[in-house]
Amino acid sequence: AGIVTEALLRYGVHKKVIGVCNVPVGLQYSFADILGVDKDKVTVDFAGLNHMVYAERVYLEGKDVTADIIKELTSGNDKSQTMANIKGFNWDVATIKALGVILCPYHRYYYKTRDMLNSELEEFKTGKTRAEVVMEVEKKLFEMYKDVNLQEKPEELAKRGGAHYSDVACNVINGIYNDKNTIIAVNTKNNGTLKQFEDDSAIEVSCYVGKNGPVPVETVTELPVFAQGLVAQIKSFERLAAEAAYTGDYNTALLAMVTNPLISDDIRGRKLLNEMLVAHKDYLPQFKDVIEKIEKVE
Repeated sequence: AGIVTEALLRYGVHKKVIGVCNVPVGLQYSFADILGVDKDKVTVDFAGLNHMVYAERVYLEGKDVTADIIKELTSGNDKSQTMANIKGFNWDVATIKALGVILCPYHRYYYKTRDMLNSELEEFKTGKTRAEVVMEVEKKLFEMYKDVNLQEKPEELAKRGGAHYSDVACNVINGIYNDKNTIIAVNTKNNGTLKQFEDDSAIEVSCYVGKNGPVPVETVTELPVFAQGLVAQIKSFERLAAEAAYTGDYNTALLAMVTNPLISDDIRGRKLLNEMLVAHKDYLPQFKDVIEKIEKVE
């Protein structure tokens, strides 16, 4: 949602764009489970980027209960949410306490990179990457959806890693249409909300969603110092990737690849970019000329 929202806000014709993700709402629901209360009684100050969002504060009917959540998360009785498409690894208790905020499941890729890479390599040895698994799941799902009499949610849907998306989408629609000003974490234009980003950058942040669209909550103004560098690097990657996709400029795409902290290698980054361009050439007409050159050389 983040990189697509970034691209649409910068290069799209329509500027009324909202990106949604199921991670924040999943975390909100898990916090409610931890507290043993209805999910509607819990609100969260989310701030960051898509798949790079931090829960800065958790509120139970307006009362700050962040410390209670962190205490529970570090107690050994972890009820926190992970995603169907992400391996679960235990967090270091001392680190979680030091952070003072709550991470999202995708942070494992950045704070536990070695564990995640080893896990992916082990999965690759079985002969299937995550993408191939998803393709198989989606093929089964679309076959099932052809049945007009299907009235139950297929079990396969849980394997896709998209729980609660319908909740977020419907809540956003309801908030706008009925001017509810519901607090929902969405991807929207920064407009001065997070001080370290330009106004026209897309961020993921808790907003009041009403007839005028998303308006960031007043309590979110900046990211913690420890998060600022990593999030800024991801934002640089998103901007470069969006620009490359729009312009078809190879050099910009290359810069995007080597800027991503999960690559951070010029030679591997270039090789990976070339491999991906060739593999997906049918969908990348803007790179047609450069792909032809790559194929001739390699």
